[in-house]
Amino acid sequence: MAGLKYVNYIVTEPGTPPQLPAQAKMIEDQRKAGNYADIIFTPTINDSMVKGSFFMMGGWTANLKGTNQVQMELAHTHDYDEVLGFVGSDMDNPKELGGEIEIWLEDEKYIINKGCLIFIPKGMKHCPLSIIRVDRPFFGFAAALTTGYTRAWEEKYK
Repeated sequence: MAGLKYVNYIVTEPGTPPQLPAQAKMIEDQRKAGNYADIIFTPTINDSMVKGSFFMMGGWTANLKGTNQVQMELAHTHDYDEVLGFVGSDMDNPKELGGEIEIWLEDEKYIINKGCLIFIPKGMKHCPLSIIRVDRPFFGFAAALTTGYTRAWEEKYK
């Protein structure tokens, strides 16, 4: 595709999800205890990669290892609206997630086992997010009309 005018608008390499130090430590501690999720990240896009782009990232959750659910996110807020999405991979049952996740919106816990989109308004506390069960791979993503991923507030990791 070399020489094409808009080739830089096409991102094909998997991105590195943004992880703040507390989140990285939480995931590392769970992995050391034998509890982790195999996640295969897909290409990520933001303004630093493609000038003018909004932020979007995603990944396939393939397996859950260990005996406990795995927390992937700490509670946090953003200074922008965000959409989270979760989609299953069973073409015969497209509404089924193929697993189960737990997510908190403000102080309410939701158990998700169907494909869905979740709108999170600017300033809304959301997460923690935990993977409870993986029966077959499912895809999760985050998108926001912002140039890059940032957090306005994040809970402290114990």
